[in-house]
Amino acid sequence: MSTLLIIESIMKFSVNTLVISALFASFSTFSAPVEFQKIPEIMTKFESAQLFVKSSPTLGRLPKEAELGKEFPTYVSDGKGGYHLETSNTMIKEVVVARMPTAVVDDIYNEWLVPQDVWKGTYGVLPTSTEFASFKRIKTIKAVKIDDEMLTLMGSDDGKTATIKVSWDDKGMTVYKDGYLADYEYGIAPEEMKANYELAK
Repeated sequence: MSTLLIIESIMKFSVNTLVISALFASFSTFSAPVEFQKIPEIMTKFESAQLFVKSSPTLGRLPKEAELGKEFPTYVSDGKGGYHLETSNTMIKEVVVARMPTAVVDDIYNEWLVPQDVWKGTYGVLPTSTEFASFKRIKTIKAVKIDDEMLTLMGSDDGKTATIKVSWDDKGMTVYKDGYLADYEYGIAPEEMKANYELAK
């Protein structure tokens, strides 16, 4: 191959690489989690939001030594009788492992990590064992139902979901149409809200 052809091939490769890199950069920017707390139209809704309390108990336990430093997955219902991975976080000692009492499907449970100070403020006391025990929520939440307008404001691609920025996962959290934004910081899926929350009295 001549020197000219080699140079031409290198230039084409470089251009293609730049195009691909630009596309990926654009996609990453486009799909970045949205900080809905900075959207005035959404935050205004919280001023008149209803108060809810969790009607079902939450199971909680302390982390096991063997789990520390390892990835801990959180699975949720896919709304079709199955489940999917919502997020994954590194297990640390200063958290409580929370679990919904009923399985999402088969032996797959919705479990997530809660900072111990947050858990104590929500449930009153910390678990004392690495075995699950039942706790009743004492704290109410403010929740706003997610409609088409809110999904648009949060940059939804499909009109059904959006990804919001959360403190515990850089990848964000998926929220769903007819689900809820709660306590100014996280989302509750429609099925979870219906099954586990009620209006505060």
